[in-house]
Amino acid sequence: MNAYHYVQCGLDNVWLQNGFDIVETPYGQSVKIERANQLDAVISECLTKKAAPLTGREFRFLRLRLDMSQKRIGELMGKEAQTVAVWEKSEKVNQDVDFMIRHIYLQTVINARQTYVELVDYLNELDRAEHENHLSFKETEDGWEKAA
Repeated sequence: MNAYHYVQCGLDNVWLQNGFDIVETPYGQSVKIERANQLDAVISECLTKKAAPLTGREFRFLRLRLDMSQKRIGELMGKEAQTVAVWEKSEKVNQDVDFMIRHIYLQTVINARQTYVELVDYLNELDRAEHENHLSFKETEDGWEKAA
């Protein structure tokens, strides 16, 4: 079976190597993804760890995983909801916005207690990195993981 381009998550660069089935429904073909919520959590964690700056779509993906509205995340970052909407349509978000959404996600969902020195080092890596265009995931017996 070929890899599946998982565009339903809202990202253009996510592919699944396995863990999905093409099924027939009364409305035509559909895709069934095993443990989809856990897959989205793995994608989110990979986004927070990727070296390249986040795109607007990746920012939106993390915001939705946090179950936060544009208004609420904007208030948290001292901006209007309209500004957040602009970020989500951009090719890449500003470095400070990138830093904040990753930090908020890590602290809220993963509960990773990083020091600010570690976070600054991480931001410096972002400056030096090229954009990762293709993310690939595979399902294992233990759940979803990023594929090499």
